[in-house]
Amino acid sequence: MTSARIYKMNIYRVITMKRIIFLVCIFSLFIVLSWCGKTVDDGIISTGTVQWFTTSYLVWNAPNFQKVSYGTVVADSTKTILSNRGGILEYINCQPGMEVSKNTIIAKIQPNVDDPSYQNNETQLDALNAQLNTLSKIFSLTDDTFALQKRILLDQYDNNVQLLANLEKSDDYSTSNIDYQQQLLQQQYTYLQDAKSIDLNKMKTSVSTTYKQYLVVIKDALKKVDDVFGIDNTTSNVAFAQYISSKDPDLKTQVEQNYREIKDQLSDTMSASEFSQYILDVADFMTLAASSINASTPSTALPQAGTLWWLSIDGLYTTYTTLATTLLGSKSAFDGVASSYDSVKNTYNNQIKTADINTQNFEDTTIESTALQIKNQKASMQLAQKTLKNQITSADDTKDIQLANLKNQILTLRQNIAVISNSLDGEVLYAGVDGIVKMRAIGEDNKVTPNTLLCQILPQNPWNLSLQIFSYQQLPLWSKVTLSDDQWTFLGTWILVYEYPYRDPATQNYIYEIPVITLPLKENQKILVTYSQRADINQIWIPLQYVSPRLEGNLIRRKSGKTIQDIYVRLGNINDSYVEVLSWLDFWDEIVQ
Repeated sequence: MTSARIYKMNIYRVITMKRIIFLVCIFSLFIVLSWCGKTVDDGIISTGTVQWFTTSYLVWNAPNFQKVSYGTVVADSTKTILSNRGGILEYINCQPGMEVSKNTIIAKIQPNVDDPSYQNNETQLDALNAQLNTLSKIFSLTDDTFALQKRILLDQYDNNVQLLANLEKSDDYSTSNIDYQQQLLQQQYTYLQDAKSIDLNKMKTSVSTTYKQYLVVIKDALKKVDDVFGIDNTTSNVAFAQYISSKDPDLKTQVEQNYREIKDQLSDTMSASEFSQYILDVADFMTLAASSINASTPSTALPQAGTLWWLSIDGLYTTYTTLATTLLGSKSAFDGVASSYDSVKNTYNNQIKTADINTQNFEDTTIESTALQIKNQKASMQLAQKTLKNQITSADDTKDIQLANLKNQILTLRQNIAVISNSLDGEVLYAGVDGIVKMRAIGEDNKVTPNTLLCQILPQNPWNLSLQIFSYQQLPLWSKVTLSDDQWTFLGTWILVYEYPYRDPATQNYIYEIPVITLPLKENQKILVTYSQRADINQIWIPLQYVSPRLEGNLIRRKSGKTIQDIYVRLGNINDSYVEVLSWLDFWDEIVQ
């Protein structure tokens, strides 16, 4: 063997060993990285032939949250004071050369009640308040109906408890006791008949009230379509109706045809199932009307946007889609009320039928047959109690779901009302910086529009960078915050030293300022602001990633010994990374993903 060949073989061995060492290192590094940054459960969850480890979290009281807001870098070369809304300039304090501080009031603007946009906003606010009032009544009615249903179920349960107690007393099967049992059966049958009549009358009243309430909502929705499309109300102010659905005229024809069909079906004598389907048909019709509006070409008579709901494409589309959503929520609530009536009726009918059969089949025979019959009665009663328990639990769950949907609709309406109400208020403008007035651009008693230039101020420290921070919740002054850029690069820890005396007009966020930022930043650069918050000691909060939303509810996987339990919980407040849990979890429970 030549020296050259021996040299090549040695080189090959060295390369092979290096490859083996490299693969071992990579495998070891993979194992280390897979264990870093998470707690590994000591058990293995199996599904079919697949197994994996899970991360876990130990529930504890008062955890710390890391909440994130955003800020904008401001270069204070010249401070420009602009109006944020239109109105009458009631007061202005901005003379050239005047020294001002951050809290100096520069101008006060009062709303112009004679302006058409102000009047349009008032009209829209009235309409939204009417919708809120209707939804609030529906919420209260739904809550009362479920409370009545639960009360009836609890009454049945308590009555069965008494009947079971009476059956327990029947240990002596003499002739007198047989007669006593016959009387008990007759009493049970009579009580069930009377209770059925009383409870179903209450439920009928509830269904009838709900029926009438939703008829009002439907008639109002149809009127809003007729007011715009001019189908029946040809004398109404609908001069712009010719511009509707200009992109798809067939849609408008379909709206008019469906309107007449739905209006012809309107009746005060529909059955529960017919009325439920009718609500769904009206909701679909409102969606169709919204589509017809959306297919319109903006014009002078029918602009794209506007503050009056019936005088712009966006306003009409929002109104009709909101009504469609409200009607779908009404259908769900009405179905719950109607099904509650059927459930109570069927429960009573089954119990009355059983009581009737027991009464008819009861015979004065031997002690053994009587004892067997009593045993069967007790078993039947215990089964009925178990069914009632399930119905009570189901009623609570259904109530929570329907009321949660209504709460979301009410919250959306209140937010819209708050925005419009804010637009109807006056406005106070502050200097925002310490400095000297450079110029004044307007006189007193002038009408102003949004973004009207009022004056300019030269800050005492020109070109200093400051950071404006926007937060949906109020923060304590002098608290520490951590700044990062949009790539989460750490920029330092700072103190909140100033809160603006007003909120952001568009978002209603609180505004804070950190002045004199000595960092290599650019004007208008976005900054991430992180701050800590601690939960209340009696509240249970868990990370968001441990909650899995399902159709059945919000699922959490709780560890119990060596097994994993799937539980459905009710949730409360929520922030960027944690959520409050209101049921089925205790401190020091362990949950897994």
